[in-house]
Amino acid sequence: MKIKSILLTALAFCAIHARSVEMAGNPWVPSAWGTRPRLVGLLPEGDAIRTARGPAVSCQEEKPASVDGGISLYLRKVTGTIQLAGRASSDTYQTYFHVPIPFHEQAPILLQVTCPQLIDYRFLTEDPPNLMVAARMANADNAVLDWTAWVLVKENTYADLPSYVPIPTPDQLPDSVKPWLEETDCCQITAPIVQFKADSVRDTTTNLMKLAEDVSRFCATLPAETASHDPGACDAAYALQWGAACTGCANAAAALLRANGIPARVLLNVPVVAPSFMHYIIDYYVPGYGWVRMESIGGINPMPPQDHLVVRACNPGDEFPLWQPYGVEGDWHSSDSAFGGWFFGHEAFAVLTLSDSSEQVDYAIALTDWVFGYYSAYSGIRLTPAESAAFASGLGHQTDALARIQASDLPGYIIDMEEALIDYQNVNPAPVETLFSEDFENGPVGWTHGGSQDEWELGTPTFGPASAHSGQNCWGTNLDGPYANNDDCWLQSPRIDLSRLASANLSFWIWNSVQDLYAYDPVWVEISSDGTTFRQLTNGMGGVNDDPVIPSTGGWHHLVLDLVQYLGDTVRLRFRFWSDGSVVFAGSYIDDVRISGRRASTGIAETPNVEARTANRLPTVVRGVLRLPASASIKPQATSCLLDACGRKVLDLLPGPNDVWTLAPGVYFVREAQAQAKTVRKIILTK
Repeated sequence: MKIKSILLTALAFCAIHARSVEMAGNPWVPSAWGTRPRLVGLLPEGDAIRTARGPAVSCQEEKPASVDGGISLYLRKVTGTIQLAGRASSDTYQTYFHVPIPFHEQAPILLQVTCPQLIDYRFLTEDPPNLMVAARMANADNAVLDWTAWVLVKENTYADLPSYVPIPTPDQLPDSVKPWLEETDCCQITAPIVQFKADSVRDTTTNLMKLAEDVSRFCATLPAETASHDPGACDAAYALQWGAACTGCANAAAALLRANGIPARVLLNVPVVAPSFMHYIIDYYVPGYGWVRMESIGGINPMPPQDHLVVRACNPGDEFPLWQPYGVEGDWHSSDSAFGGWFFGHEAFAVLTLSDSSEQVDYAIALTDWVFGYYSAYSGIRLTPAESAAFASGLGHQTDALARIQASDLPGYIIDMEEALIDYQNVNPAPVETLFSEDFENGPVGWTHGGSQDEWELGTPTFGPASAHSGQNCWGTNLDGPYANNDDCWLQSPRIDLSRLASANLSFWIWNSVQDLYAYDPVWVEISSDGTTFRQLTNGMGGVNDDPVIPSTGGWHHLVLDLVQYLGDTVRLRFRFWSDGSVVFAGSYIDDVRISGRRASTGIAETPNVEARTANRLPTVVRGVLRLPASASIKPQATSCLLDACGRKVLDLLPGPNDVWTLAPGVYFVREAQAQAKTVRKIILTK
């Protein structure tokens, strides 16, 4: 028997009515699979939001501290609250959530997480540029987790945005942006209504900039009411047919641009203008210029970055949602199914505005990004005492830097962040490497399957996905047809050694098309240290919007999970599938299972890199070509080189021009070999 209850969830400028479903009468499936969102309405404020124009209104007074002739640097504070209602089924569990990421003009400074039940947390690297936070929690009747992120944002007025750019052909686009031309369940670019609207909006223009403006204005006119069709959804086809919240407007804008050959991606963010919600906008690619943001529900194009703090830049795989398969991108989830509710709220605040030279602001953003990269890579992993001391020192300088910038002291902020950078580079744990990998191209190789009415098969799918995620083979719940009713079967890995590791993450690709959301026909991941007792790594994962009038293509979604709790153990993984007694779909498919992590350090301390401390404070901003002067003081046999922020040589340098276009933007150090000594100076590479 399935019992539905109503749960109100705030998400993306809309009220989402979520129905939870309790599964009873079967000893195999957990008693409750959490919330089951259905989008059936909007807050009445939706129309007012669409009329927003001009500067965002802050939730607190913004304090300017300007310097004549400079560009602005904004400090933003972003907060989130996660409420887990109900007691977990085990002594500890994990919850996963989004926070601001390093993204173009945006650079997070520091994350602060508080909760009485919090054990520890760490950042998981997903498909670039995304990060997720995995928080390990002690069991309690209820838990409230609060987080605060501090973020710097560089001013971008798009003053140099051209007024005319020809709409490109596919061969005129770089390969790196072509994935955002793909069709997905959120952006159904071949759906008749999308094709019709895309042609209508484009009309006869050949100008990409006019097309983008027309798409922006058109999407701002989409009706906010979605209750006219049940079940509600937020994908592009639904939005164009019946109306949309901000999620649907963003998916519609991205679909209309993609249908016209313009790469476009959905951005999940926390806006300063509207507290307590996540919000969806897009950015689109302009050849010869780069990515440009658009506020699709408000018709603002281009959209300045300082009042929309990005927490996820959606890759195509994110547009085949697992947790809320109604066109809502995002990977919030927990490892335990016993929770009766999962609520969250977010706010962003404008704290202050500084102004300085473009060189100084560029350096502050790049330095912040570099420090945050180390901080997020090393937080929560197992370190030696010496590594822990270096990390603690770096975190101390990073915290001091935050206090400096809060006091409008940008020079002091830079000094403290430079000290943090040096400390973090001296942590220097083992590099991340692949510890276990299986693409299933060589047969089962130790994988087994079983259970009641077992349907797991290995091979080339002829039903469901058009192909495996990579190669020819994947596992699926019946490769040539839909799964059956009343399944309870599992796919189990061989033994995997997680001993002598400092960190470990599990990643895999899943193609999922099951009945409605996870309350009915879920698949979930389990783990065991003894091969007998398994505990959950994920909640139940759902599938497509099963509304027959909504186009659905199905696609592969990438998921990353934290395994730090199992370091030191030898484990087995298990993908478990369960179906109820009615309605079947294509099923669940698994491919490219990997475990990556760092091996534990030996405890032997390396000599700290002190060259960066001798560098000149004022950096040189370099775009594309780094020029070294020819000098008689340079010894013929000496070699100048370019070092990364860890002190590792990345390029030998010669007098005259040196091509550095292929290097990633960020902070570097030039070590120049002079007649009497080596000098080190700091540069920042930008694109």
